[in-house]
Amino acid sequence: MSKKEILLLFAAIGFLIIWILDLRAGLPAGLEPTFWNKIFYHYSWLMFAAGCLFYFQYSKQIRLKKEEELEKGKPSEEAKDDKKAQRKALTKGKK
Repeated sequence: MSKKEILLLFAAIGFLIIWILDLRAGLPAGLEPTFWNKIFYHYSWLMFAAGCLFYFQYSKQIRLKKEEELEKGKPSEEAKDDKKAQRKALTKGKK
């Protein structure tokens, strides 16, 4: 995992913790304390956490695609070692 991915995960966890603490803090005096009022009043912290998690997944997929492309571009070590390739070819013929 890259540093960016680790920071995104910690940010998402932090926003979730802030959301939970904010839910427990209560509502302003003008709002009725129903379940949905509590959720929607503190909704922005939850959306920040979801945004961090989505961006974490996006950056992870981009990183994995780049690593996969780099692997395809590199010549394999087996092709470089001619003697090893010859030994494999000979042992395949004996079986």
